[in-house]
Amino acid sequence: MKKVTWTLGMLVVGILTSGAAYAQDVNEPTQQDMPSRPTANTLDKALLASEKKINEAFAKGDKAAFAALVSPTSLSADANGFMKGSDMLAMFEQVKITSWSISDEKVTWIDPNTAIVTYKWTGAGTFMGQPIPPVTYASTVWTKKGDKWVTVFHQESAAAPK
Repeated sequence: MKKVTWTLGMLVVGILTSGAAYAQDVNEPTQQDMPSRPTANTLDKALLASEKKINEAFAKGDKAAFAALVSPTSLSADANGFMKGSDMLAMFEQVKITSWSISDEKVTWIDPNTAIVTYKWTGAGTFMGQPIPPVTYASTVWTKKGDKWVTVFHQESAAAPK
């Protein structure tokens, strides 16, 4: 009886573990799919520099610099709702940034052609004459299209008041 119970138990364990392996997401990138660490470090720095260029373009009202890094079909989400990247260009005149900085930057790789940049934005300015939140947590999804990295999604959440 003990042998039958033990054999049955092992069979159940085998079925459960094979089911867990079968249920694994086949689209989940493996370590081999990800950029090698030296490459990722170089790309991390490039994406963070590009993120800063977008913020600088916004602060200076430089539509060309903004458009060069943001896909026209991109989306953004903030307290005002969703907006296409192409529609953001029309809003440039309504945004006045007087100071800004980025901290706590991090790049998380989804696959070799997609990364999420997250950071804390601190600054001052107005949007449509109203003060913007002084501290915002932001994330941007970057993707490689051809030989160029562009943003396809950006999200901002105002920090909770302290």
